[in-house]
Amino acid sequence: MPPARRSRIAGSRPKKKALARARKDNVYARIRETRFNRHISHDIAQYRRYLAEGGAAVYSASELNALERAGVSDRLPPRATAYYLDLAKRSEAVRNLIKARPEEMDDLSGEADPSNQLRYSPTPGLLHKYELVLLYVVRACSSWCRYCYRSDFLTGKTGKDIASIHEVRSYIESHNAAVRKGETHRPAIREALLSGGDPMVLSNRNLFDYMNGLAEAGVEVIRIGTKELAFFPQRFDDNFFEMLDLFHELHPDVLVAFMTHFTHPDEFLMLDENGGYVRNAHGRPLRNPAVAAPVKRLAGRAFVTLENQTPIIDSVNDDAGSLRLMQRELKRMGVNGHYFFQCREIEGHRAFAVPVEAAWRIHNDSQYGLSGIERSRFALSTEAGKMEMVAVLDGVKDALPPGLPPELARALRDGIVIFRLHRSPEAKGQGAIVIARRNPEAVWITGYEDRILYDGRKPGPAAAKAAGLLAALSPFLHAAE
Repeated sequence: MPPARRSRIAGSRPKKKALARARKDNVYARIRETRFNRHISHDIAQYRRYLAEGGAAVYSASELNALERAGVSDRLPPRATAYYLDLAKRSEAVRNLIKARPEEMDDLSGEADPSNQLRYSPTPGLLHKYELVLLYVVRACSSWCRYCYRSDFLTGKTGKDIASIHEVRSYIESHNAAVRKGETHRPAIREALLSGGDPMVLSNRNLFDYMNGLAEAGVEVIRIGTKELAFFPQRFDDNFFEMLDLFHELHPDVLVAFMTHFTHPDEFLMLDENGGYVRNAHGRPLRNPAVAAPVKRLAGRAFVTLENQTPIIDSVNDDAGSLRLMQRELKRMGVNGHYFFQCREIEGHRAFAVPVEAAWRIHNDSQYGLSGIERSRFALSTEAGKMEMVAVLDGVKDALPPGLPPELARALRDGIVIFRLHRSPEAKGQGAIVIARRNPEAVWITGYEDRILYDGRKPGPAAAKAAGLLAALSPFLHAAE
């Protein structure tokens, strides 16, 4: 009998890199690499060795023992750069962002594959949901946020693979050809987001492989999702900018959008030894030069834009004042506010998630005092699309008119929340409204599913969408007959 075939480990699939680089020796000869020493402390044993060598003491010995007893590394091993650990010494928010907690293991309920992403994966390592495709390009970051909704990919739990640019290019070209022939109702693929992990931990040549292949496939906007400006801004060195300029020389019409992930102003403003902001004579906070310098170099290129997005996380940035400061100062630095997200319903999310309505209130309060160009959206990135939370209406506290149907009275007493599908995979879903009774304990859209009065996500006639509302009114309507 032939030997049994070994099952392939996710990430071991041949990427056919040579095909992407064929006949481009003169181009790749111009790309130079830098050997970085991030001093990454990965997992508890490595962190102990780092401490013994004089590293930043973010965990106490008793905390490390508690993490080992809880088995927290089974969910997501702690990981951070020396640069970020040094910052964590002076900032509680930064500390809470990367610092593992035993309570992460208390409740591991949640989705293994957040928002059912594999449903939208037509080829390994690629998600195709909108006119934008997402590529998983690396299974690593310089540091790991404890709330990371890509933790299933980082740990390999759901079998998601790393994208081959050769396969991705073929898929994009085939899809767009079908669009031109009228063979599909879906829009052409115009944008691509490089994600992971963090694409900026790749070498310059490996990053160029993806960028160049996407541009050759006809992609107009290439997004690079990165937290490296916070975790290890030294990555944005001369060699990187030479590669970026080479890419622009070859593809002058392609926009490069850096989707930054600043979660708190402490990640880019200058802190003194006590964690306070250093201010100028006008009282404005000064920027951390390590971050400000690469941001200035990026913003100074006309083909580059910077957009920030981050979730609202318990004990990290669940404060309207911090969010307001962050949006204002990022805009002054040249970074646009894109999204604030609700923490996804990943496994273990209850250790990090702020209830949806509380997060909306924090974000809504943070918008006061911001100009129109400084503002942002608050949304849930659900399977149905990006659902912007539009309003939270308080319940009626006064006496209600007699004779109201019980369900209608309940809705009036509880108050309602209103969502709008800001982005939808289907054209008919765009702009759809979802109205539900309030649930102050809800941490995701699932906390509202049994309270929905009007569900614009549903296909079919208006009666199907308004089934919950009609059910609440039915006793009243029948009585009127």
